[in-house]
Amino acid sequence: MASQHYYSHKPRSPGRKYLVPLHIHGVSLEFLTYSSLFSGREVDEGTRLLLEYIRLPNEGMVLDLGCGYGVIGITIAKLNPKLKVYMVDINPLAVKASRYNARHNGVEDRVVVLQGDLYEPVKGMVFDAIYSNPPLSAGRAVVERIITEGVNHLKDGGFMQLVLAKGGEYYRSVGERYFRKVDVLRKKGYTILTMYK
Repeated sequence: MASQHYYSHKPRSPGRKYLVPLHIHGVSLEFLTYSSLFSGREVDEGTRLLLEYIRLPNEGMVLDLGCGYGVIGITIAKLNPKLKVYMVDINPLAVKASRYNARHNGVEDRVVVLQGDLYEPVKGMVFDAIYSNPPLSAGRAVVERIITEGVNHLKDGGFMQLVLAKGGEYYRSVGERYFRKVDVLRKKGYTILTMYK
């Protein structure tokens, strides 16, 4: 599978449909995916690790940035009913799948899925937490923007969690320039950064 096409507002054909199960923290979910989306046949290891070690606010609003077919945001909504979850992706097929998956998993009343580039659809909004498994194939500049612009979309005391397959040390250094504290967790070749405003 080519690695660039899913970070696009004009993706190629959807490809085959799959139903992907996920069991985590005592909840069971199921996601409709397409083979043309990132990790379209199964939930990828990075996303699984982020969910395994996720920090959740007690209540409020959170953002899943680059949501794909919705695994992170929808799982968060399932784990904590007191959270309102916004999800953004540039790919219209990912947005369509995320909206379906929110309904399919019974959380559509607390999930808002928006199409657009990074923070553009949530301009002027602030969140208690932001989560992302960034599209590394989109390039370093995109991942940097997730970090550097993210601080302006967090409430005071809010935090951001990213999972990275590579470049963990570099992005940690970026985060340290913008956030008051950065925690690093390394598991199975991935880096999870938790950055506190």
